[in-house]
Amino acid sequence: MGLIIAGDIGGTNARFALFEQGSMVFRWSCPSRDHAKFNDAFQAFLAEAPLASAAEVTICLAVAGIIEGNARAVGTNIPWVIDCADIKAATRCARCVVINDFEAAAWGATRLSEKQCIRLGKTERAPGRTMAILGAGTGLGQAIIPCDASGNYSVISSEGGHTGFAPENSEEVELLQYLMPRFGHVSVERVLSGQGLVNIHAFLSGKPADQLASGVENDHLAPEITAKALDGSDETCVKTVELFCRIYGSEAGNLALKCLPAGGIHVAGGIAPVILPFLQQGGFREAFENKGCMRKIMEKIPVLVIQEPDLGLLGAAVRAAAVARPDTGT
Repeated sequence: MGLIIAGDIGGTNARFALFEQGSMVFRWSCPSRDHAKFNDAFQAFLAEAPLASAAEVTICLAVAGIIEGNARAVGTNIPWVIDCADIKAATRCARCVVINDFEAAAWGATRLSEKQCIRLGKTERAPGRTMAILGAGTGLGQAIIPCDASGNYSVISSEGGHTGFAPENSEEVELLQYLMPRFGHVSVERVLSGQGLVNIHAFLSGKPADQLASGVENDHLAPEITAKALDGSDETCVKTVELFCRIYGSEAGNLALKCLPAGGIHVAGGIAPVILPFLQQGGFREAFENKGCMRKIMEKIPVLVIQEPDLGLLGAAVRAAAVARPDTGT
């Protein structure tokens, strides 16, 4: 199979790793905005990577952006164009694909051990069964991970984060009504993301919705909210994260009802590890199970918070291995 180069390309950081025989042997990263073009960052990685001159290389790049036929990607939060044809012309790689960054997270979840996750609740996951994954960060990614009778996984990508926010109680109804004049369609991503934390905090603070900022204007606000919630220094921040966790649990339950993942709902994204103490308090799991006549079913579905920081790189490597050996399952 040769060597694998995996990449996890986001608006904040570009991460690359070299895999040999399924193990990561070299890792390199840089702030994405340090380079005007993707090729500049990639060449900087290649200059450091211990690549044997005769090695056959397969490349898979997971990109936060618009994917065109697994051969080209345009970054969402950085003006990079990533084109497999250019990469092949500049390197000796035999195969190159680009995939969505959350698809890579889903592939990565298929290789995680229990030690790389924190379980919410007592239910243990059943190996070799369907899984699902969602993760709040810059946005809200969701995917279903079916498993066939031979134990091979596949990934069904989705744009589930853009489905409508479904309130579960009067407070959440008020939150929806607060956001509707500002956004019209209030997707669940409007409340489950870094921006979502800011929106919930504004709602609880009584700030007029038409004054809500977005994007780079408030990139610093979500970390400030979580920090003050964790140290207990601001009651509104504590209530913000508690409400966020309940909505997160409810949405995870919605996803679980659509695929009944005996292998577990996996919670990824950059926010979950930071607010883990709040996720463990019970509000997330209670909202997850609060599905009326389906409660008994929900109680049997495991929920795991992913702690692996290189999930995207692992997933890109899994996908690259499948590309290198298309006749074998994952």
